Amino acid sequence: MDNYEHLPLHKVESQLPRRKSKPGGFGGEKRGDRRSHGSHLLTQVAVLNQKFEEKPRPFGINPKLIFKIKLRKNDSIENHLPSLGLHLLEKAPKVHQAIVVFADDDHLTEFQNRLKSYAGVIPNGHEYAYLDYIEELVRLEPEDRIGPLLKLDPLKPGEVVPLDMELWHTGNRKELNNYIDEVDNFLRNIDSQLGLRVSDRYIGKYICNLRIQVNVDILEILLQEYQVKEIDRRPKPAFESPREYNIPLSSLPEIQSPDLESTGILVIDSGVQRGHPLIGPALGDSEVFPDSKHQFITGGPDDGDIKTGGHGTGVAGIAIYGDVAECVTNKSFQPQVWLFSARVTNEDNEYDPELLLDTQIEAAIDYFVRNYKNCQVINISLGDSRLIYHPGEKQFRLAARIDEIAYKLQHQNILFVISAGNFWYESDSPELIAQDYPDYLLSEDAQIIEPATAAIALTVGSLSMGKGSGLYPGDARSRAIAKVEKYPSPFTRTGFGVDGMIKPELVEFEGDFVLEGDRLSNKDWGNAMMTLNKNFQGPSLLKFYRGTSFSAPRVANLAAKLFTKFPHATSNLIRALIADSAQIPTDIPPRFEGNSSEQLKKRLKIYGYGQPDFERAAYSRGNQVLLLVDHETLNLGHYHIYEIPPLPEEFIKTKGTKTCSVTLVFDPPTRHTRGDSYLGITMEFYLFKNIDHNILNQAFFENGKKPENSENFMAISIGALKKKYGSIEIDLKPGRSIRNKGTLQKGQVQFSNANWKYDSKPLYLVVACNKKWVNPDEISNQRYAIVASIGHSNESVDLYHKLQGEIRLPQRIRV
Repeated sequence: MDNYEHLPLHKVESQLPRRKSKPGGFGGEKRGDRRSHGSHLLTQVAVLNQKFEEKPRPFGINPKLIFKIKLRKNDSIENHLPSLGLHLLEKAPKVHQAIVVFADDDHLTEFQNRLKSYAGVIPNGHEYAYLDYIEELVRLEPEDRIGPLLKLDPLKPGEVVPLDMELWHTGNRKELNNYIDEVDNFLRNIDSQLGLRVSDRYIGKYICNLRIQVNVDILEILLQEYQVKEIDRRPKPAFESPREYNIPLSSLPEIQSPDLESTGILVIDSGVQRGHPLIGPALGDSEVFPDSKHQFITGGPDDGDIKTGGHGTGVAGIAIYGDVAECVTNKSFQPQVWLFSARVTNEDNEYDPELLLDTQIEAAIDYFVRNYKNCQVINISLGDSRLIYHPGEKQFRLAARIDEIAYKLQHQNILFVISAGNFWYESDSPELIAQDYPDYLLSEDAQIIEPATAAIALTVGSLSMGKGSGLYPGDARSRAIAKVEKYPSPFTRTGFGVDGMIKPELVEFEGDFVLEGDRLSNKDWGNAMMTLNKNFQGPSLLKFYRGTSFSAPRVANLAAKLFTKFPHATSNLIRALIADSAQIPTDIPPRFEGNSSEQLKKRLKIYGYGQPDFERAAYSRGNQVLLLVDHETLNLGHYHIYEIPPLPEEFIKTKGTKTCSVTLVFDPPTRHTRGDSYLGITMEFYLFKNIDHNILNQAFFENGKKPENSENFMAISIGALKKKYGSIEIDLKPGRSIRNKGTLQKGQVQFSNANWKYDSKPLYLVVACNKKWVNPDEISNQRYAIVASIGHSNESVDLYHKLQGEIRLPQRIRV
């Protein structure tokens, strides 16, 4: 596809006062036939009961007490399951709108009692209105037992392959072994020449895995077995053998230094090995920032990286090259960014206990930014796992200092990229990591840590690459936890941030855990991130790491390349371009699918706005157009109106998914001592269709003049406009009540012809600025950037040239 330069988003001049609006809400629909519906569900429970075997279990579960609840669209009963005597085991993809549950007792006593009350069988009983949401109760079906990788790549006729089969762990090892023996005998007796069999087994405390050799016909039989929890393909490792990534020095291609005007990345970490042949050509400068007495942090820029496992060198390698594995595969290493390195830890990767870390970091930033004008991206892959952010708490000190530095250096457009931090899930057994994934990622203990809560920085979580074990590919004891590409890494940390800000905003590839029996493997490289090895004179120039430390520099690399492409851009625009390019993966854990506000929040906490992409950020295309605003300021208490050209008829009528998104980014003053609002200034935006900008402006102006509307006249104005003109505001997700809490706000809508009423006239974007605690005599306005993106899934749609021809010069509103 052809690449085009982005287009300008033109402003329709306006400088009128406005205020903050209040969010609304909605409720579910009540069933009108609860008696007949409740009786129907009671009949289904009775059928389930007839199939249950009453087997005492000292621990574990009885697979026959597992069933599926099909739900009404957009409804959920997860919060009510404990009171029903049920436990959530699995969540089906959103297209199925169902959950898999396990019953506490063999007769579903509590569930039946509540259904009877709901149906009116028990006189004057509680109505339990949430039971309206249940459509039906059914046994598990074969498709419920197909793993995600097998769904993506089904078995073909005649194919005999090894698969992973997981059984529901009953807690009885002898019973499980007997069942596995029965499966093995069954397979071996079918046809000895096919080689069907159980080739390996592992029975842990909580997990029971088998490696089976089967064809598609036998697979269909096994999927009918109630003991089977899941059958799936095994993920492949990133590299099949060490020979594929052990590059000798003699075979390295000639590496050229980046262009002089290329942007640089400052990596604040444990130092870097300056002599590494893949670092030297891109290294601009490296320094150590020791304690004042030079007693705790000693040596040079390289020495702190020696005992830390090469953390700083590993982070630097990804900052320079982005995807190191791709460089290996293509046998090409050509850095496009410069590297600057600041060492702030001692040989044991510890900070000076007597020196404030923010003092060291500020000194490092001051040195490099003052001496190197192209040093614009700062990567911090350090964090304090003891300082976990919890809702309602104030900002951390180091994160607050980072925000203060970003605000102070506005004119130099410095962009911070920070890793979300690593979460090591603690349980009675490592096997429970596989059992409890991905739910534990939303626990309070898994939230982001200091300094990932910095408001003006980009915070980055991590994704699995969908790879498996590289050391034990044939061992049933070995299994990847996430195993599906772009599922969240089992060690990533999640949001939200201070005052409910969407954090982390982005996710990038990093890796997965491999479970070897009842322990986690720290040596298996098959699904970890490849980068540079500090011991480059040893067996390999490269090494594998796990942790969000190594997802952040991928975003730093992308940001630096965007600064190089857009040398006059503010840091706000670079953040906006990155966020606009970000997409939440198509395949996500079913637990996080769904259209409810609660499911949306879960996705935002884990993925933020998604995984970014350089090409989408750097270029518009025929069917994907970006409209930009940069170097713009807005007075406190005022708003601007922007015009998006009319969407062409071809765009509207051509079948496919249409997407419209708006990303607003600003960098306000901050104060961590303020409990009412960490941000001194807030901003928000609204998008309208099917209305003229003069009508919008007139309504805001008239309502803004009324003193009684001083606090919420924008909401009153929109309410009055909707009452008179109908659905004129475009419903972007996430809604304003969630997205307007942070300094990076993105709202998006996807639509088709069936649900899009459009008058073929321009869309209007209203951007508003609110004073919180700043003194208007000292700070009277706020700078910001906007990216408005319009796209069509059909690549043949020529949207770019149609919009380009429609863009008009700015015009002033006359009231």
